[in-house]
Amino acid sequence: MSKKKEITITNVLSFIEGNTKYYMDNLNLLPLYYKEQVVWRTDKCKDTCMQDNECEYCGCPASKKVYVEKSCNNGERFPDLMTEDEWTEYKKENNIVVYV
Repeated sequence: MSKKKEITITNVLSFIEGNTKYYMDNLNLLPLYYKEQVVWRTDKCKDTCMQDNECEYCGCPASKKVYVEKSCNNGERFPDLMTEDEWTEYKKENNIVVYV
């Protein structure tokens, strides 16, 4: 079921951020801690949003939405992207292992 996408400055900036970082990743320009979070987010959404490449929360293309720092799900599925130190601690606290 497709969500209606509102055109707002926030949504436009998220679209630009997600697409830019998606292509940066394809060029291997993102740091490992960032890529790990993208892989982890993708895995968290594999049975829902990734099925049709549409975020069930906001309707954006899920394959690019996982690159946006601000989480659209208010932490229900995963938090905002973290700094390297925050991510390292978060992985320890939540027993997360990610292979990139």
